[in-house]
Amino acid sequence: LGKVLLEESVADMIAALPPLAYTGPAVEARHAHAVGSVDIFIAGALWFPAAGAAWVRHRGRKLSAADGSLSLVNSRNSSGIDSYGSYFRTAWRWADRDEANATAPFAFETAVRRYESHVAFEQTFLSGASATATGDKDGLVSGYPSFRLPASAATDPVRRGYLSYQGQMVGAGYKTGEWEASAAGVGGGAG
Repeated sequence: LGKVLLEESVADMIAALPPLAYTGPAVEARHAHAVGSVDIFIAGALWFPAAGAAWVRHRGRKLSAADGSLSLVNSRNSSGIDSYGSYFRTAWRWADRDEANATAPFAFETAVRRYESHVAFEQTFLSGASATATGDKDGLVSGYPSFRLPASAATDPVRRGYLSYQGQMVGAGYKTGEWEASAAGVGGGAG
């Protein structure tokens, strides 16, 4: 029953989104300048530029691909079909640099699935994580993906929207709006 209610809630959230400005050629995710980040292109134009490298909190520390404390173990590509259609998936497996020789090292995976008309991002804590508290109720435990907001809608001719899950549990609440620097509806810790 809980799963059915969650699926209906997510379907309602998606239905509440404003119409997409884009209905043309395939979406493309490309590796960006920062390790563990992606830029999103639509019809060859950059729509969502990456803002930074992947990071995660573990054992009271922020591990980041930017400074090497979160080290890339491997990357792999795969493809498949699910309820959203055919996809091409790229996954990056990460480890805590200081646990490289541990018997059961920390393992974290980020991934992007590229479908014909959209992308989906994943984060998987393969070995769990400990001491992830930030001391801030709006703080984040991990960051992937992250995208830069445009300075203003006036200087950026492409209109984009967002769906931001909010509340104490995923799906407890959400906001939608225009993706720009004044995007006040983006939840705490994000943006």
